[in-house]
Amino acid sequence: MMSFDEYRKRVLALGSALSSEAVPLHAAQGMVTAEPVFARFAVPPFDNSAMDGFAVRSEDVASAPVTLRVTADIPAGRTDVPELEPGAAMRIMTGAPMPKGADAIVQVEKTENPERNMRAEAPDEVTILEAVPSGRNLRFAGEDIDAGELAIEAGVRLGPTQLSALASIGHGFVRVHRRPVVGVLSTGSELRKPGEDLQPGQIPDSNSTLVRLMVREAGGQDILLSSSSDDTKQFEAIIKEHDYLDALVTTGGVSAGAFDVVKEYLSEHGVDFVSVAQQPGKPQGSGMLRIGDREIPVLCLPGNPVSVFVSMKVYGDSLIAKLSGLTDTDIPWQVWKAGASWTTSAGRAQFMPVVADGDRVVPAGRGGSKSHLVYSLMKTRGLAYIPADVDSVDHGDDVRVWWL
Repeated sequence: MMSFDEYRKRVLALGSALSSEAVPLHAAQGMVTAEPVFARFAVPPFDNSAMDGFAVRSEDVASAPVTLRVTADIPAGRTDVPELEPGAAMRIMTGAPMPKGADAIVQVEKTENPERNMRAEAPDEVTILEAVPSGRNLRFAGEDIDAGELAIEAGVRLGPTQLSALASIGHGFVRVHRRPVVGVLSTGSELRKPGEDLQPGQIPDSNSTLVRLMVREAGGQDILLSSSSDDTKQFEAIIKEHDYLDALVTTGGVSAGAFDVVKEYLSEHGVDFVSVAQQPGKPQGSGMLRIGDREIPVLCLPGNPVSVFVSMKVYGDSLIAKLSGLTDTDIPWQVWKAGASWTTSAGRAQFMPVVADGDRVVPAGRGGSKSHLVYSLMKTRGLAYIPADVDSVDHGDDVRVWWL
């Protein structure tokens, strides 16, 4: 059998970053930068006030209390700010640009009659009650980032904070790798759509829902292909109808059964089926499939739901990440203490669905990592990885955990 690490490297080798496109910031959430992004504007773009109050020359208020005449009113957004003369003050709002000549802000609370000083019309004069040093209550241009400075490197997945930062430095669009279009196909004549009634021998198709949503969570765009019967020609026809796909994920039909249509067809078209030393998810398939004039990566996952979940997390997530342009596809393991004891499958690495119990981890369900226990996945918050050479986990043992 192939080791988990060896097989994961094989899967990752199938993928490469897709082509790039420039998209509006609001449409780029979850996508990955295709090139470095530099600041067009500094943040802040100009020196501005950190308080509602009065712009002054610090030397003019050194002997406070002192009364100064008010020569201008500067709301946020004003662009024609005059220069501050010696012996004067200007009323200023938070975020408004500092007038030339001023070097400090006196917050309105440090003036006489502060409520009157913040009426609609600025007062003719203001009494400053306390001295302020130069630089007090100011935000200086470029203190967060300077114009021309590298803001975000290539290969970064964009979320709300990154995208709002790009807006703040002057960008309305960003160049990102295309979102991978991933076909999802569950096979098996026993499958019925969610919500349909069942006959003896039939089961609901939970895998399509699971994989589609995991594709989205990983940054891809899912396309549901009609669930196939165990018929090779129908399977082939479904595949060829979707020659625009960037990747394909199938579930079921990869083991040693007599009616495994996935294995029967794809093994003749560039996909290798192997046994991986892991539990759950021993039977796996991967390779490059030619559809029309293109080749796309294919992952063929087992049919049992827990096996599908584990396989999508440890293989599918990383492949979609690589297609999306991410350069870091390492699993973020953390070391935790086991809060229970359990056994493993001899000679196979185990992926145990777990939850946190205080500062320990325990199995998420009563059945452990058995591959058919789909309901227990609802409780799962992480995967504990137990190496193939470990026969059992005892209470208090260190285990590696991937929190999901």
